[in-house]
Amino acid sequence: MALHLYFPLPETLRLAEHAVAASEHVPSLTETEYGASCPGALEWVHDDGVYLMSNGLPRLTDPDRPGANLTVYAHGWNPRLDGHRSDPDLGGDDFVEHLHLTERPRALIEELRGAHAFGYQWLDLVVETGTFTHRFTRTPRLA
Repeated sequence: MALHLYFPLPETLRLAEHAVAASEHVPSLTETEYGASCPGALEWVHDDGVYLMSNGLPRLTDPDRPGANLTVYAHGWNPRLDGHRSDPDLGGDDFVEHLHLTERPRALIEELRGAHAFGYQWLDLVVETGTFTHRFTRTPRLA
């Protein structure tokens, strides 16, 4: 059964707009290893919870937590509010996955903007062992 990670779309779009507007970006491990340039991306992180961040530099800071990056937690995955959670589809290790925003043929930034304009409220990352996809929804299917 797939794991659905629901991220609030307005806050996610704010992170994405920051990333595409930035002139410099934090590269992924693979981009660093191969010396590849890094386009704007959302960093999907699984460590202390599950959240998104902008990879744009300078970092987008959290006004409520001085010195911390602004993060958008998946619904039910903020450890300060929801406790520690795990799911086998996320694996046992922490990770950072770059969700590139401007890659063609389907630029994620354009999908985010369009979904927001049409009233969608959530970015749903649908995770299954070894793969993930995304979609947009107005109402999350919460367990």
